[in-house]
Amino acid sequence: MLKVLLPTDFSENSRNAIDYALHFYKEVECTFYLLHTYTPTAMRIDYILGSPGQIGLGDNWLTETETEINEFREELELTNHNPKHQFITHIALESLVDEVLQVIIKESVDIIVMGTQGATGAKSVFLGTKTMNVLRIAACPVLVVPKGCFYKAPKEVALVTSYKRNFSAEVLAPLKSVLSRFESSVHIMHINEEERLDFTQESNRNTLDAYLNEFVPTYHWMPNFTNKTKSIQVFLKELDIDFLTMVKYDHDFIEGIMREPVIKKVSFSVEIPFLVIPVEN
Repeated sequence: MLKVLLPTDFSENSRNAIDYALHFYKEVECTFYLLHTYTPTAMRIDYILGSPGQIGLGDNWLTETETEINEFREELELTNHNPKHQFITHIALESLVDEVLQVIIKESVDIIVMGTQGATGAKSVFLGTKTMNVLRIAACPVLVVPKGCFYKAPKEVALVTSYKRNFSAEVLAPLKSVLSRFESSVHIMHINEEERLDFTQESNRNTLDAYLNEFVPTYHWMPNFTNKTKSIQVFLKELDIDFLTMVKYDHDFIEGIMREPVIKKVSFSVEIPFLVIPVEN
């Protein structure tokens, strides 16, 4: 049974991501972990130090939140009507990142599905602080669902890669699962930073082709515009891609995208679901 972690702050954005997950895994037996965390500013120091003015604040929050998340779970069970799905609630007076790490380990989570502010939000926002932090620390795949992105079966799937790292069956398993379940086409995108691939890149490309051969992948070279972010945006639009995938190595390609100065000026147009697969060096 697949174990899916669904962080929620009860906002419309997080509910949209949860609805997406329920449709995305409609035919899959899943346990969904509804996770809500909260650390009131007043409690971060005063409550921990035992300030008399804050005594009982944590208990009050816990009681109210338990009621809210249980009602939310009941609503999902009522509207979902899927015998393949079950829901488990989890709340904690803790930072989201810390609790995500703990739940991933404790429950052996397979994937996280969460929302983000996306391209329709503030121009200074890339993926939102919480989403970015989870992407950086998660040891399992993270499926990001942008604000306003409603479910549609992913038929045109893209994998963006530099070919600088090798691929393995384990790394590609989440991508292959999507391609198999939805009978999707897969497009491999490489940004043209060099005239030709070196020996290592050619080897990695051949390995990738061997793993994805059954899906008949197509390969694309994109010009290196002023930044990689722009190159990806153009590629997604030209091929009408509806599902984006990247493999995240420490200090590698995706980390470079996250650090690009342009992100501080213009939001990366993440308007489609965005799967990030982490790999330990």
